[in-house]
Amino acid sequence: MKSSIFLFLLITTFTYGQIDLKPLKIGEMAPVISGTDQFGKSINSTEILPDQKILLIFYRGNWCPHCQIHLAKLQDNIVEISNKKVKVIVVTPETVEKTKETSNKWEATYSILHDTDNKIMEAYHVAFEVNKMNVPNYFEAVSKKVAENNGMDNMVLPVPATYLIGNDGKIMYVQFDPDYKNRSDFDEIKKYL
Repeated sequence: MKSSIFLFLLITTFTYGQIDLKPLKIGEMAPVISGTDQFGKSINSTEILPDQKILLIFYRGNWCPHCQIHLAKLQDNIVEISNKKVKVIVVTPETVEKTKETSNKWEATYSILHDTDNKIMEAYHVAFEVNKMNVPNYFEAVSKKVAENNGMDNMVLPVPATYLIGNDGKIMYVQFDPDYKNRSDFDEIKKYL
């Protein structure tokens, strides 16, 4: 029993333990989110929050199968979420062209922001560098995809986290897991709306 627990901890550490980030906590003030979405619309959280909550989702890229599934589920739930007076903002390090490609692929009606200089990801404590220590599995394949989609000078990915921000600007819900396969569940999020 002890050896199986040790083996699990060892595998978990080598697979995800190098991404040493601490998420923002429930009750903290959310950093400002600003940028231009794939439709050319200017987005600023300080203008949105008095009237709507914000569901903020970080995704790695449209090359990631887990991101594709998550974004498809988001679009399936968008009407119900939006009807609760919630603005959905999705943030990625992908280039503007790739955000438009993602939007078209999923017929996204939510806003997708290219995170210029990784500012939003850093403010929300989700940004990490793509290197052999942080991405021990599939490093070559992931680094190639990141370079293609983010540009050669931006080898950064987000932990695919989700934050729900209340009208008062405080964080109400956090899903944060360095294991890129684990994503927020929209049925769970709806309980907080």
